[in-house]
Amino acid sequence: MSMSMTFRIVGLLLALGMLSPGDTLADDGSQATVVQRIILMRHGIRSPTKAPADLARYASEPWPAWPVAPGLLTPHGIDTLRSLGKRMRRDLADAGLPADACKREVRVIADSTPRNQASAKALLEGLSPSCAPVWQAFPVGQDDPLFRGTGGGDDDDKAGIDAAAIDDTTRATMAELQQVLLGCHDDACLARAKSDGKQVLLGGDAAKALKTAGSLSENIMLAYVQGMPAAQFGWGRLDAEGVARVIGLHNASFRLAHATPEASRGRGGNMLAHISATLAEAAGRPTTVKALAPAGTRVLVLIGHDTDLAAQAGLLGLDWQAATKGDDFPPGGALVYDLVKVPGGYAVRLSVAMPTLAALRAGDVIPANAVVLKSLPQPDCGAIALCPISSFAATSGRAVGDAVSVSAANEPMTSAVGAP
Repeated sequence: MSMSMTFRIVGLLLALGMLSPGDTLADDGSQATVVQRIILMRHGIRSPTKAPADLARYASEPWPAWPVAPGLLTPHGIDTLRSLGKRMRRDLADAGLPADACKREVRVIADSTPRNQASAKALLEGLSPSCAPVWQAFPVGQDDPLFRGTGGGDDDDKAGIDAAAIDDTTRATMAELQQVLLGCHDDACLARAKSDGKQVLLGGDAAKALKTAGSLSENIMLAYVQGMPAAQFGWGRLDAEGVARVIGLHNASFRLAHATPEASRGRGGNMLAHISATLAEAAGRPTTVKALAPAGTRVLVLIGHDTDLAAQAGLLGLDWQAATKGDDFPPGGALVYDLVKVPGGYAVRLSVAMPTLAALRAGDVIPANAVVLKSLPQPDCGAIALCPISSFAATSGRAVGDAVSVSAANEPMTSAVGAP
């Protein structure tokens, strides 16, 4: 961006009241110093939330068995998150940030579900192996409004999808998934499947079918990253590229269900309000919303769900499909909020850190190419990467509306002793 363009954007933001006179935009990130980093990540590799017997009605062959009960982190998922913790330690140090959870330099807040708390424990074991893991979480069974929001649970069953918005590529991928599930997808095949009591994706309500297809494609992806052989994760009808294609149905379902602030506010508004407040406090700006960590905290990790990531994308108008070219919300995938000090003030930089499906399957995210790293333009801030803190706060405030809960940021401390 040229300096003249920078000044024109500054003038526009000042005129709109989105920028305080003391804030300026840096020409680039070369002089940016990271002051605080908030990492919102999905939990690790888990088993499907439904048992194989419950999924059997969608496929002509049995679904694979898992080593853990439905919805729980697997041993492979635990090992992979330990690997991610090791990588996080290196990445934080490279950014000039503290990386020792033993000294409480890194604080972790997890949703209350067993898989999220197990993810916190595993991540911390990799990040700081010299001490017992300690994180914050409500007891299992108690909903946390930070992650569950003010209007939704752990899934998107109530999120609306406009069938007219489903494009031809997505419809073709649904047909491919139907082929994987039944071994065929022609009319005669679908009729036979129905007569056998099977549920089919094609020929009915497209919006409902896309939600189901998104869930089923995710279960296939989970079997792939768990390391199952092809005969199990796709009944011999999918290779690695095929898994990357069909998981696009999960991406599409979330994109269409959470594409706008209005659609995402109930699930993610409360979280964004508290994240914005935490960044503002670190920048020395007043806020009426409680910060998520004590003053001076430089690294905060929030361990949530794919739905949390999708809701943040909807609230802030973010799209990172071009970067991932696969699963937009993989296990261990993260949206990163950096508060940076730039000449003239503070700015917020957003980026994604998404493990590749191949790296998750291997259980090793240490190599440089194991994680897709991409800085994101912020549409409501002139599509620039470094958004002045005042502008980011204004954008967040409009997206959040009244979806704020005072119960967030009160999660008690939890240790590995007695953890789920």
